Amino acid sequence: MKKILPALFLLITSVSLAQRTNRHTPVIRTGAYLSLNPYSPLEPEQGAAGLGIGYRFNKRFELFTEMNYLYRGAFMEDEKYWKLKGFRFIVSGKYFYQNKYGFFVGAEFRWKRYSLPTRILSYMKPLADTLTDYKYQPRHSLLGGGVFWGKRFKLTPNGKWELEGHIGIGAKYRHIQRNGTPPGYEKIEYLAKDRINIIPDRDVDQMLPYVPGTIRIIYHL
Repeated sequence: MKKILPALFLLITSVSLAQRTNRHTPVIRTGAYLSLNPYSPLEPEQGAAGLGIGYRFNKRFELFTEMNYLYRGAFMEDEKYWKLKGFRFIVSGKYFYQNKYGFFVGAEFRWKRYSLPTRILSYMKPLADTLTDYKYQPRHSLLGGGVFWGKRFKLTPNGKWELEGHIGIGAKYRHIQRNGTPPGYEKIEYLAKDRINIIPDRDVDQMLPYVPGTIRIIYHL
């Protein structure tokens, strides 16, 4: 919820601003473009720094990809999150069904991997030996996909600069590789694994829902 509400607020604010400043029909520009998500550095869980690149083949179809370096999020104040590092890769396809107003639908695939040291987990050996507050280095890998709906606005009369916003729904699976744990120990699970959980737990292998909502500033090459 921390991530969804700021994204929705920023999306609505940006769309309203674009509508007030430029109400004309978007200019259809084919070819390559660069994009920047101004919200990414402020994401609450993991901040993201990077650029996207897209290619519009014709007035209907477009492909897009984005790579980001991940670091501590804006709302993660615990000391352990200062050492968070990783990357995020997104690829998507879009279909512009209404060019007069710049509306489109699309689907995306994303892969995220990050690691950070932690001491919060407990492990239990089959011989009833328990370790608590054990320091180790988990590596989180998340694979997911979703569908979305969005709109594109031109920011300049010739359409060289544009603003894009979209929102949707998807699912992702978290797998944790627990590096540095003693041989023979297993994590004590308090939540059910391998099923969709509405409330995410950052230390469990699980399927999670997510909202692919974002805004991007676009510059056509």
